[in-house]
Parts: sequence; C-alpha cells; structure tokens
Amino acid sequence: MDNWYEVRTTCDTNINVSAPISAIAFDPYQELLWTGNEKGRVTSHFGSGLHRYTSFRAHLNPVRQILVSDKGVISLCSDSVKMTNRRGLIKWTLSNEDTTDLHCMTYTTMPNSEILAAGKQHNMLVINVARGIVVKKVESESDIVVMRKSRLICCGANSGEVTLMDPRTFKVEHRVQAHTGTISDIDTIGNLLLTCGSSARHGNLIIDPLVKVYDIRTMRPLVPMPFPTGPCFLKMHPKLSTTVFIASRSGQFHVCDIGNTSDIHFYQVNTSSYVNAIDLSASGEMLAFGDAASFVHLWEDRKEAKINAYSNPIELPTIQTPPNITTSERSSLSLIGMPYYKEPLLSVWPSNMRFEVGNPPPKIDPDILNNMKMIDFVGYSPNPGNMKRNQVVRYSRKKHKDGTPKFRSEKERELQSGKSSRGPSSLFDNEAELDATSTKMPKYYKRVEIQYSRFGVDDFDFEFYNKSRYAGLETHIANSYCNSLLQVLFFTPVLRLITRSHIGTACTKENCLCCELGFLFRMLENARGRNCQASNFLRAFSTIPQALALGLFEPDEPDENTPYSMLIQNFNRFILEQLHQECNSNNNPRLLKSLPLEQTSHSMIQQLFGMQVASISKCQCETQTDRLTTSFVVDLQFSSKSHKGKERESKTKAFVDILRTSIQREIQQRAWCNNCQQYVPTIAKKIPKSLPPVLSINCGAGTSVPLEIWRTHDGQNAWLPERVSMDIDDDDILTVKELSSDAIVDINTSGSSKHANYELMAIISQVRVEKEIPHLVAFIKVPKSELESTSKSPWYLFNDFSVKNITEQEVFNFQGVWKMPVVLYYSRVDISDLMDTSDLPSEIDKSILFKDISISKHHSTNKKSVDLLTPEELPQPGTLVAIDAEFVALSQEETEIRSDGTKSVIRPSRLSLARVSVLRGEGAKEGFPFIDDYIAASEPVVDYLTEYSGIKAGDLDPGSSKHTLVPLKIAYKKLRLLLDLGCVLVGHGLKKDFRIINILVPPEQVIDTVDIFHIKNRQRKISLRFLAWYLLNQNIQTDTHDSIEDAHTALLIYKKYLQFKSEGKFEKVLEDIYSEGHKHNWKPTHGMFPTSHIEGSSSSYPALPEMLETNTTEISSEIIENQNSETSEINFSQNK
Repeated sequence: MDNWYEVRTTCDTNINVSAPISAIAFDPYQELLWTGNEKGRVTSHFGSGLHRYTSFRAHLNPVRQILVSDKGVISLCSDSVKMTNRRGLIKWTLSNEDTTDLHCMTYTTMPNSEILAAGKQHNMLVINVARGIVVKKVESESDIVVMRKSRLICCGANSGEVTLMDPRTFKVEHRVQAHTGTISDIDTIGNLLLTCGSSARHGNLIIDPLVKVYDIRTMRPLVPMPFPTGPCFLKMHPKLSTTVFIASRSGQFHVCDIGNTSDIHFYQVNTSSYVNAIDLSASGEMLAFGDAASFVHLWEDRKEAKINAYSNPIELPTIQTPPNITTSERSSLSLIGMPYYKEPLLSVWPSNMRFEVGNPPPKIDPDILNNMKMIDFVGYSPNPGNMKRNQVVRYSRKKHKDGTPKFRSEKERELQSGKSSRGPSSLFDNEAELDATSTKMPKYYKRVEIQYSRFGVDDFDFEFYNKSRYAGLETHIANSYCNSLLQVLFFTPVLRLITRSHIGTACTKENCLCCELGFLFRMLENARGRNCQASNFLRAFSTIPQALALGLFEPDEPDENTPYSMLIQNFNRFILEQLHQECNSNNNPRLLKSLPLEQTSHSMIQQLFGMQVASISKCQCETQTDRLTTSFVVDLQFSSKSHKGKERESKTKAFVDILRTSIQREIQQRAWCNNCQQYVPTIAKKIPKSLPPVLSINCGAGTSVPLEIWRTHDGQNAWLPERVSMDIDDDDILTVKELSSDAIVDINTSGSSKHANYELMAIISQVRVEKEIPHLVAFIKVPKSELESTSKSPWYLFNDFSVKNITEQEVFNFQGVWKMPVVLYYSRVDISDLMDTSDLPSEIDKSILFKDISISKHHSTNKKSVDLLTPEELPQPGTLVAIDAEFVALSQEETEIRSDGTKSVIRPSRLSLARVSVLRGEGAKEGFPFIDDYIAASEPVVDYLTEYSGIKAGDLDPGSSKHTLVPLKIAYKKLRLLLDLGCVLVGHGLKKDFRIINILVPPEQVIDTVDIFHIKNRQRKISLRFLAWYLLNQNIQTDTHDSIEDAHTALLIYKKYLQFKSEGKFEKVLEDIYSEGHKHNWKPTHGMFPTSHIEGSSSSYPALPEMLETNTTEISSEIIENQNSETSEINFSQNK
C-alpha cells in the first residue's frame, strides 16, 4: 500500500456555480465520480481523466451526502432528499415537515430499495427508493450526524455516542460512548467498528488524536491507532479487511493495518485549503478527496486503475447527423430543418451580462436634419427655434423608491416649484408593527444606509428615520457595529454620570475610551433627536492593540457571513474591562452603598457591573485552590457536553434555570496541581459572592444557540422574562426565579448585594435576512425620567440612526428566524436606592485653557502666536468667542459614473481636524486668539488640502512641526470645556466644521454668519471671502486659508450685522449683497471694493492685526493697548 500517487485534479471553471465540495461518492455501477457542493449542485466526472459528465442544481442548501444505486443518484441536504437519474432528470423529491435537519443516510436490509435518513431531528425516516415516500418513522434518541452499515447500522451521534441498530427492526442493540465530544466519522467492515471525533477539554472541543477500534461481537475496545494531526475521515479498504485510510482536514492521510499499527504509510494531498469529503472506490484502486477550494483530487495505486472491477457502460448523448436534402427552385422551404448551431444564440444571453445603459438619446428634429450641411465629418444646421439654445428634452425621473427618503435639496426644489409629491414623510408610515405572534419583518428593521448627494451628507434627510427626541448613531464609519451597545450604555444613567465625571478630570491618556465615551454621551444628551456619530470613539477604539488581537474590528467589506453576533458579544466584554482599567485609581469613589469601607479599592465599573465570583479548583489529592475574581459579563451556557442528552434537555429549560447554571457552574477539567506536580483531573467550581447593580449577559453565538428556544410557548408568555429575582443564601447557593411584571419589590432586601430583583432594560439582537449583510439593533427601555410624554411604551428600537417607539410585545417577539437576541442587560429595580453618585468628582478641570501644551519638539524654540487665557478671563455663560477650523483628508472620495454621465457619491472623503483657532469675541483683547492648536496626525494623510487649509506636510508631525501641536483629545477637550462653560461660538460655515470635529453644539450657542447673511428662498450661500470684500473692504484668502484670519473676519462681520440690525437696515443691505454678487458672479475683484455701499459708514474696517497674520510675533501689552485704542477711534468715527 505504499504506491499511491495523485493523478488528476479538477474543479468547476464556472465561478458562478463553483463552491466548496461538501460530499463525494464513487459510482459502484459505472465509471463515474459524484460530487456535491455547498450551493446544492451535483456534478459527475467520468473515468480517471475526470471528464465532466453531468452537472445540475439538486438543492438550495449544501449537499451533505450522496448515495448511488443502480436506478439513479440520491442526494441529501438539510431539508430535502432527491433522486435523479445519471443524466440529472428528477425522479422524486422528498421535502416536508419531517425533513427539518437531515445529516446522513444509508441503505437498510434491502439495498437499492430502501434507505434510512437521520439527522438532528426527532425521527429517522425510512424512505422507499422506488416511490420516494416515507414508509416508516423511527424515533431517534440523539442527534445523528453519520451512519454506516455492515451487519448492523452504526449511528454516530453529536454527543460522541455510537449506537448500533438492527437493520430490520431498527431497535438499539448496543451503545458505546466513543468520544466525549461529537463524532466526525465512522466506518465498519465485518466485525470491526472504527470511530474518530473530538473531546471536550477545558471548555473547548479538541480533535482526539486517536482512532478508536471496537469489536462489534463483544463491544470491547481494541488497540487504538494514533493519528497526531487529528483524524476526521475513515475509509475501510473493500478488499483488504484490516486496511484503513485515515485522513485529516489538512490533507494528510495514512494507510495502515489495524492489526499492525506500526505498518503505516504517509501521504499528503496537495491542497491549498482543507479537505471536506473523501471516498474510496469499490475496486480499492482509486481514492478521491474534495476540498473547500472546490477542487477534486484523484489518487490511484496503479496504472489504468478502475473505479469498479466490472462497470456498466455509461449512457452517452446520441448525435443525429443532419439529413441530406436535395432542393430545387420548386422545393418547399419547410424541407430544410433548423440549423445545428455550435455556438449559443443571442436569445440565451445570460442575465448576468445584461446592463442598464440609461435613457436613449433624444431624437433630432427633422428640420435640423433636412437643413444640415456637412463639412468633413461635422454637420451644421440653423436652430429651427423649437427649443432654446443648448436645451434638450428632459426625461422624467424614475419613481422614488419606497422606504428611502428624498434629499433635502430635492424637497426644497419641489416646494419652490409647487410640485410636492405625496411620498411618505417617515419610514414608519403605513407600516404594521409586530404583535406577539407575527413572523414577517417590518421594513424599519432593515439595514439603513446613508445616501450622498452632491451637497454631501447634510443633504440626507435623517428625520425620515427618527421622529423621537432620542439621537441615533450614523453608519459608514469603520466598526459602527458598536452603535447598538453604545446606545445601551448611554441609557445606563449611572455609567453616564461616571463618564461625565471622568471627562472633567485631568486624564492624560491619549486614546482613553472612557473620555471618548463621555464626549459621545454629552453629544447624545444635547442632540434632542438629531443624528450623531461615534467617529472619535471608534477612532480611539481602532488604535487599541488588544482590540486588534481579539479580532474586534469589522472587515472592510462585510458579507452575509460576517459574525456580528460574536463581534458585539466580544466587544461587550472588552469595553467593560477597558473602562474598568481606565477608571480605576488609588482613590475610587464609593458608589455602592452596600460596599464595605475596606473594599473601596473597587473601581466604579466594578461597583456597577462587577459580580464577585469565587473560583475553586479541587484536585484528587484534596488540594484546593481558591481565587476571588470579578466578572463583568455572564455567558449563557445552553448545553453541556459532559452528560448524555444534556443538549436536548436544554431546549425545554426555562431562562432562569439556564441563567443559574451559567453563573454557578461545576465542571471537570485537567489542570496543573502544584502538589502532584502534573496535570490531573480537577473539579472547578464558580460560586457567586455578590450580585451587580447592572447584569450584562451574552446569549452565546453560532450554532450552539438553539433558535427555537427563544420563541414563545403559547403566543402570550415570552420565554425571556421581563423580571427575575436572584438570591444567594448563606451556603452560597444561587436561586433564580422569574417575577411577574407587577411584582412588588421587597423593601427589607433593598440594597443587599446577596438579593436582587432585576428588570430587563435592553436587548441587542442580530437581524439576518437571507443573502443580505446582517446587522445589529437595540431594544432599550428608556428610564421614566427621560421618557417622552407622548410615548406609547418605554421601549424604543435603535437601528443605527433609525429610532422608533415600539410596543412591549414587539420587544419579546422572537417568532421570526430573522431576529436573534445576542446581548441582554438587566438592571436592579432598586438601583436608584442602591447607588450613591454624590461622591463623584463634579469639579471640571479648567487649567487646560491656561496651559501651553504642545508635543512638538520645536515648540519651545518658537514664538507664540496666542495669548493664553488667564484665570480672570475664564469664560462665563454667554461669552462670545470666534472659531474656525481647518481639515486634511484621510481618504479620497469614492464615486461612480452613472450611465447618464452623472457622478454619484458612494462614500465621501474622510476628513480629520488639522487646526483649530479660537479668538476672544469681546473685552479688552477682542480679536486676539487664545487657542491656535495644530492636531497631530494619528493616521496617514492622503491630501493636506493646502490650498483650502493652509496645512503643509510636516505641520502635523511632532518631529518637524514648528507650531503648537496637540493630540486630538486635547483640542477636543478645550472645545468641550468652552461649550460647558456656556460660550457662544461665532464663525462662518460652522455646521460642517462641528460635524467633522464630532461635537454637537446647541443652536443657542452658535452664531453662524453663513446663515445670518442668507435669504431663505435662495439657494446661494455667500462665502466668507465675498462678505469680507463687500462689508469690510478686505481681500482675504488670497493665497491660502488661515483659521485665525477666517475666525477674526467672521467676528467682524457679525459685529457689522449687529450694527445694521440696530440701525434697521439689515434687510436692505442683504438684498444689496445678493444684487452685487450676481453682478460680480460672486467673485471679489482684487484691488477694487464697493463704493459707498453703506450710507454713513467708512469704506473700510479694521483688518486682522499684523501680529496675527504673521503668526510669529510675540504678543505684548503694548500691542494690545495700541490695538484697543485704534479700535476705539474707529468705532468713534463710525458713530459720527
């Protein structure tokens, strides 16, 4: 058996139908090899050359097994069994309520006449091959994943048990627990039974490195065969009764003798992926492998090998030769038959090669064609006057898609033209909500995406998705899958107070998630229903190496298989642990009233989310190790692999029982014992010692969670309880009970860490629609103190930036398979009495405004361009300051050209703050900057936008910058502090600036000159450069932009506005500005200014001081005094 070699490798060349091979089988009657792939397609290959014979779509789901009989081919998938002839014509299909999750099949005592199909379902099905009907149902005691037949039918279960049944009566004759995990493969010949599988070790499934061998007659184990790389497939040689082929997923396989385990021959399949299926021909001369890269590998042990010793001839298509017809002039044309085409006709043009090419070109007026004169290849014709010059016929737009909003600019055009459509004003109009038994998914659960017009994201109508006072979070940001959990954390009031207190401290960590979370929560508080974005938080999150190591980052191009449920559960555990580390200090405030004074070293996150758990590990030698840990998240354990039938029993358990066994556990595992000095079996116990105020629960991910367990039992009582009661007695025994929604809290136990009544406050669910990218939504119960008076229930659905008030029935409805809960948050009913937040630091650190902070290496050698604030100048509510910012591009704009030639924005360019300048707006030092910070680049810059920003390469590099360079967090914290102090910000075009900075400013604290000098019924918004030219007689932005110059100019323009308003002529001036703008095409004329455009005013206005223009001169008291006197003289002359 040492002469095996690979002779042929083939795969499907059509990329539209190719998929990983999931099943493979040799035909015992003809020289054919059959394969099935994960797209449900069955393909056959002829002979050792693997020539294509037939290929057809048999199922919609992956093919799990193929059986070949003399009458045809039987293929099996999870929900159907189908029989076809070898040409692909269907004989029968079996798919009904009995075929729910099939995995395997085999022949009974009547080969080619009757098969037995089984899987992870309650009944095994006996199917008549001739008629394709179920003739008998046999109750299954376990989930069967593989079956083989010799003298008995051997069934391998998902629990690691092998059951041997009588093939006539289907009664169980023997049982053997071969593995503690699942069975991978079994094979049997004569009296020998071979198994391979996995075992549960340390809570994980590990492939057993041994092949178990049993004697069926005595059911005694024989000497196992070692296979270090992990056996996954077994095939007994049909002619050599003691020879077995053992293969692994990696493609390595052994040919060895059961009686002599030392006689082993090693081989390796040349595969770039992993092996999914294996089969051995009836002659024992050919071996076939199917891998996940859709390749079929054929091996032989001799030249001119055959699949069968004696095979039937295969049926080949009959090719008819065309008749020889002699025709004459009088012959009928019907004598000539249809031609025999060798190439496909255009009538069978594939659908994937059809494209929309837009509207056809307009027809040319016949008068133009009749009067056209040709010169070379160009035609000239007079305009007949039917249309204006350069005018073409306008095609009507396509009807707007339902469920998507119109752009704001489009609505404004419709209102101005008086042709407003009757489209829905909200996503929720005319949409039925879910009741307790509905299974259809409403459209407001679909994945929402932002559409971009030529006016940018500000033109998108977010109000279409949100009519509430609660803010949503935008998508199209890397790792925005975190939005759902961020909303849940925001509606945890105590955590909100903790983060608000933290941002007021002098935190020195650059990428502090607690600071960024506090900044985000402040935005959501001030939003009042406007959309927000977590860009700064997610940027800081993406810089943490632990998050990268844990695989928490969303792929650049997610697909339908992206595991968002696993991502959000891992992020839930990560963010709580990260907040604990960042909030922990030597002087932690005592928030939990029941916390003993000697335990005040607990961080605030530990006091809010932490559950103290005692981990006890006991060895056989009676050595016991105790350790007290704090757990922030409870992982639900729906099944246990250590006991027989446990997984099936968990499907009928109550939620409170699963929650109790998930918190208080006892498992057996191998661990190191210091006394024994070796790895020995130990008993590990998890015993809770205290209950947290907020209980965070991960519901498990993947196939380990049975979907049917979340469905309601009778249409009224949900399996997930709204309230639960938990109690730890004196013996540390945990009791969990379900409470009714109107249960009264026991006042005597309020505040105890051993007894707690919890109420569901949030659910994060994954929404998965077939062939679409899954996404996450959050159901949040808004606290009574923040609830809208018009809300029909306290529950709200947060689907990124789509927010909707929903009923309680809709929250607990999991009837549809499209919605699956992944994270639960329970809060103690008495949390307001349990927690005391009065000790949280409330004093805001204002020293950041008075300090000269810079990380530039050349900062100390440069002269300062700012005059820092003094404690006496600390802003008060209503203090006027001028602001402007400059930005650089971190990524280019992604666009596509439509078929009509127009450009569509797929994703706008991603900008980042590069410089921010803030000037005094009043007082003795009016117009002088106290903040002029350049922001250090933490990501590669693709375009410095120097023409518009004035930023050059090297300005944002700490090693070469000659400016005041700070991290983004420092600059953001200064702006946040100015807002919290009540400053009113003056600037030009601040809406976009604030959006990129990711700060939300209340409208009463913003004065934007672009809105002041704008007539609402006109689309034109006037630039700062033109306003400065017209109102101040100044030419600004001549070479490049400067944020100090722009902020100072906006401040002067605002002062002008106040002057015009007090004189009662602002409306006339505004009309004159628009009139002058049309004359000059909105472009200032260099060196020329409007003459006497404002009666009684001087022709000029004080320009930016030279000290601010050069950005290099020190500020001195003498300059300040001179500037103040100059300003007073000018104001005096104007008053005259």
